[in-house]
Amino acid sequence: MGRHKNSGKPDEQQALKKKAGVVVYSHRHGDEPFVLIVTSRKVAGSWVFPVGGVKKGESLKAAAKRECLEESGYHVDIGPRLSPVEISKENITTRFTFYLATVVGEAETWEMDRARDWIPVCKLADMLPDIFQGVAHEAVQLIAKGNKD
Repeated sequence: MGRHKNSGKPDEQQALKKKAGVVVYSHRHGDEPFVLIVTSRKVAGSWVFPVGGVKKGESLKAAAKRECLEESGYHVDIGPRLSPVEISKENITTRFTFYLATVVGEAETWEMDRARDWIPVCKLADMLPDIFQGVAHEAVQLIAKGNKD
């Protein structure tokens, strides 16, 4: 009878919020790869990768592409999946799933309350919040590995 009661014990069921995003990179600025970042709506003055919620019935890849287009105005091709990042607060766990991506087109408009910028990978760690540092590091390693092939 009491199986579903919120007991506060570690095995208590957590709600899972899924978010999907992209680490978009480009070599068009020279030899060093550049990565796309956008301003955060949650933390003023903070920069993040394009990321947002996954709609019911939407795949993670489709959500990542849509969020990038909405937040930055760039159409992207999705590449390899990066390691997920999870944060838990109270009874909600948010799982961020990121993919490497490359630009294949640009829309005329995007969420204009956001700024967007391309930064060299060597400055990426200085620009992002702690939660995305691991994703940034993994992405930079994959980008560098791709450059040697």
